[in-house]
Amino acid sequence: MKKGMTRAAAIMMSAILATSMVACSKQADKDNTSVESGSTSNTGSVSLTPGTYTATGTGNNGEVTVEVTVDESKITEIKVTESGETPGLGDVAMESIIEKVIANQTIAVDAVTGATNSSKAVLTAVEECIKQAGGNIENFKSEIAKTGEDETLETQVVVVGGGASGTAAALQASEDGANVILVEMTASPAGQGTQAGGMFGTNSTEQQEKGEEVEAKWFYDQFIETSNYTANGGLLSKVINNSGDTVDWLIENGCALTLAHPGSGSYYEHTYTHPASTLHGYTEGGTQAITNLHASIVENGGTVLYSTKAKELIINDGKIEGIIAEKEDGGTLTIKADAVILATGGFGGNEEKVAEVFGDGFGQSRISTNIGTGIEMAISAGADASYDDAITMHYGVSRGGTAWGSVINSALLNPWLHVDVDGNRFMNEEAFIHEPIKSSDVIKSLPTRTAYEIFDSSLIEIVATEGAAGITDFYPGELTTNPTKFIEVGHTIDTAASSETLHTPTDLTETINQLIEEGKIIKADSAEELAEKLGMTHLTETIERYNELCEAGEDTDHFKSAKYLDKLEGTLYAVKITPSVFLGTLGGIEINDRCEVLDENGKAISGLYAAGAETNGAYGNSYVFFEGGTLGYAYGTGRIAGQSAAANVNAE
Repeated sequence: MKKGMTRAAAIMMSAILATSMVACSKQADKDNTSVESGSTSNTGSVSLTPGTYTATGTGNNGEVTVEVTVDESKITEIKVTESGETPGLGDVAMESIIEKVIANQTIAVDAVTGATNSSKAVLTAVEECIKQAGGNIENFKSEIAKTGEDETLETQVVVVGGGASGTAAALQASEDGANVILVEMTASPAGQGTQAGGMFGTNSTEQQEKGEEVEAKWFYDQFIETSNYTANGGLLSKVINNSGDTVDWLIENGCALTLAHPGSGSYYEHTYTHPASTLHGYTEGGTQAITNLHASIVENGGTVLYSTKAKELIINDGKIEGIIAEKEDGGTLTIKADAVILATGGFGGNEEKVAEVFGDGFGQSRISTNIGTGIEMAISAGADASYDDAITMHYGVSRGGTAWGSVINSALLNPWLHVDVDGNRFMNEEAFIHEPIKSSDVIKSLPTRTAYEIFDSSLIEIVATEGAAGITDFYPGELTTNPTKFIEVGHTIDTAASSETLHTPTDLTETINQLIEEGKIIKADSAEELAEKLGMTHLTETIERYNELCEAGEDTDHFKSAKYLDKLEGTLYAVKITPSVFLGTLGGIEINDRCEVLDENGKAISGLYAAGAETNGAYGNSYVFFEGGTLGYAYGTGRIAGQSAAANVNAE
């Protein structure tokens, strides 16, 4: 087969920005001069007040400020002067949009796929500044015609999706001698693999050097038991047994990973439930890691095509013969191939489909481009695939919207009394401090997926004198003295820095009062008043019963440890708890231990493979209770899919 055109892969993924613009100011001369626009995109007379204008919008991590400079007739410069977004995530989309706006003198440009909100934020800012400059915004809304030509490429293996699983598949297949084309719908590396903190491993080189090997059986039992014995044991055995080698393989190909302490992410339970260090964290972040891996694919002779959206499989007489895709310029790209590997993530970005499958209220996941493309393509080929096979992957719970890692959030990350929406206690609250996935699972099972945490002024008093660590020290021992550092969702995890924050005495009075004013915390002078404010039928009796257990020093109802049994007295507070961090969906396509896609009779569909989050095999109704489970599964199944596809096409 003839290989397609190669392309370097050194661009970083764009993060999601909000589009609400909260301020706009101008620094300009007052003289207006009307001239004819020199832009081919605009028609009519354009009149602007020359100068520089500033608009500020709110992104994921804070404010993003854009400066727009204009002369009498056109935009001459656009700069992002301040951004609270993660470096390397939001900049690519914004720079791309800026280039298109200036080149075409129009804000009617397509959003960068995978960073729609980032794109809209910049476009909204530019629009506001044009208005401030006295311009008619309609003169800057000319559509840009797409003139892309149709094209056909030939290869042996085409991989759909450039996240962790697709990247591993393409890299492995290219190492095994196959001609490979990887298509990714976004303009740069994307997917859940760019957001993750790291992956699990059994006996990587670093684990061996530090004496931190983990028996494969431990991971196997975690997956099987958490799935309630519905997981694909054959597939998982391969992924787990090869996980240490996969870690080393990724490092060799440019993915920087470091062994992390089990309790690195403030997951207290992991410090005593994990046999050793299991997580290998991204030291440069997931976006940079996958960017480097894409470069390795190219070095192997493979092709990486960004901004290329797979639309459908080519199927002739039941045989998979490639894919049809849409190029960024609007042209159709036909890729003829002997094998197709589907690795497009789940469908968490498809808000309508998420609501249809799981009900209202989940919204859209962090990766907006995970829209079910692979599942749809598998179904079209007669696969045993269904959206209903998937589960949502939530990581933790939101406590009144308080920021993760903040002092107030850390103080609330403790086993205070928890009740449902009618005031009934429903579980041993230690799960809320020990393992965030468990707490999220429980909250999702409750009516309206909502609970309330009840505490009293002792929380304020303890934190004011001892810091949040006075309630629970999440970073004991070597987590402070020999800290772990890695990057997750673009943010640095540094256990020593987190420990310092946790141990710093802090007066939370102002913070709590602000949350009360915003309605995120409810305050009352008695259990009866709190019950009335929350509209809870059973809260008063629940608090009375809870206080009885505290006085007795033994929780015979839910068996919480005695050290967490503190009576609720005096002023009481309640904060709403809901599932947080909707990472995406897991499951959908049935595969075997070779990552071949199966039909409804359990037989492999020749030439069709799948890997990662859109496949069944790892999960039942919950994400596993250790870090790096999904990323390890993604890279692991990707390698298997790449090996299988390469072996089959080279044998023909």
